[in-house]
Amino acid sequence: MKTRVAALMTLIPVFALAGQMLLPATARAQVPTIRFQYIVAADNLISLFDIPSIQQTVLKNYGKRYKMELTRAQGTPFAVAALAAGEADVAFLAYNSFASAVIKRVVPGGLTIIGPDFYDSHPDYFNFPWMALADSPINSVKDLRGKKIGVLAIGTGADATTRLMLKKNGLDPVKDVNIVEIPAPAMEEAVRSKKIDVGFFAASFYYRTMATGGVKTIFTSYDAWGKPYLFSFNVARNEFLKKSPDAIRGFLEDYVALSRYAHKPENRDAVIDAVSAQFKAPKAL
Repeated sequence: MKTRVAALMTLIPVFALAGQMLLPATARAQVPTIRFQYIVAADNLISLFDIPSIQQTVLKNYGKRYKMELTRAQGTPFAVAALAAGEADVAFLAYNSFASAVIKRVVPGGLTIIGPDFYDSHPDYFNFPWMALADSPINSVKDLRGKKIGVLAIGTGADATTRLMLKKNGLDPVKDVNIVEIPAPAMEEAVRSKKIDVGFFAASFYYRTMATGGVKTIFTSYDAWGKPYLFSFNVARNEFLKKSPDAIRGFLEDYVALSRYAHKPENRDAVIDAVSAQFKAPKAL
């Protein structure tokens, strides 16, 4: 199974950043800090911005036009809450978390998509799996009636896909199953200790769990959707876009540069070494 490739071929310049803002020298001397929330280290490209060697060799604008404060959230609804509270300026959001935040107007001043992150449900690449123990009597979605299913958080893209798959197989997500919140790092333990019957696995945790063995896939996001769709975006508060437009431009230039760098075959070993050292993860992942 191929590793999922982040889809960053184009940016989405839908916010009003046209024209260079003229700042006085004192303002130019102060490099804005972008507070960014993401979900899974290494799995989300933005997490690589925390790696010193990448900051020095790939991110040409880092430290000059912007600085970054990266934090992790358990799920995208929690990232929405951070944006609403003014505790984050930009965040990784799944499609449904973004839509819900916009419809409910939970973020003062509104939100804007500044770039795509990745596509899910592609037949030739990694698709999110929902897994159970290998000796579990669960072998299909229909066997999930009365069972407990773990997702990162209620309202996430994984949660929405879970509910879609259940409905496609004649199960009511509210009445027929129990959907519970489990952080990504704890999902494997929750399945193996039988705290839950089936769990959602992000890419890095999937490969680690498969390497240990004793599990099986019940369904994937491709089974639910059947075609590629844009799963997640990088989303900014409009207030921050107006306040620091050049910082966002500089960040987006570096984001595209990092995506291109990370997906060049000749850079593969260097990226794996850097990610392994930064996040204390086995290189095999």
